[in-house]
Amino acid sequence: MEKERDVWLEAGVIWAVAVGALPDAASRSLTQRAVAMAGEVASCRLMLDYRRAALTHDVLALNRHAEMLSRLGLPEDARVAMLCRQRSSNFDFWERVLRMRGYQAAVFTDGEAALGWLHRPATDTAVAAVLPTAPASALLDVDSVKRLVHRFAGERASAPRSQVQADFTELLECLFAHADHLGLDLMQGADMQLRRVICDVGKMG
Repeated sequence: MEKERDVWLEAGVIWAVAVGALPDAASRSLTQRAVAMAGEVASCRLMLDYRRAALTHDVLALNRHAEMLSRLGLPEDARVAMLCRQRSSNFDFWERVLRMRGYQAAVFTDGEAALGWLHRPATDTAVAAVLPTAPASALLDVDSVKRLVHRFAGERASAPRSQVQADFTELLECLFAHADHLGLDLMQGADMQLRRVICDVGKMG
């Protein structure tokens, strides 16, 4: 009987689907074959579907998996989505490890949300679509950026919650990364803002 395929290309996305027991070695093998296919067909969209897998590896194994992915030569604009039955701190850690290494990675429990995120245009393309006639210097203005974010949020009002969560997390991480590059402490600024809000609430009471 022919073995069921577990890696294939569909609508520009490389699918890697795990079923049943999935020890550390099997997970690495599946991912390596998916990345190899991505290189062959020049696709930079990768879906790791673990919803039907009985995962046998812990956070350390997921860390090794993320490290392996970062060494496999994915292009800079690659997107890697992990589908699982239920989010956990282990999957969140996998996501953070890849993002810290400059990759676009996100964990989902909803297949449609994951596909929507994978097919989403790159940030520069999205900005150009929203502000096609704006001069290059316009985005340096804070009010322009705030209006863009406001529109970004409005357009996602009907999107799955998991997708919106991933989108805003990516935006937040982008802000933190650029602030860190400039030597700024956004956490300190957020803490000061929170103190002001608490103080204002106290005055109202």
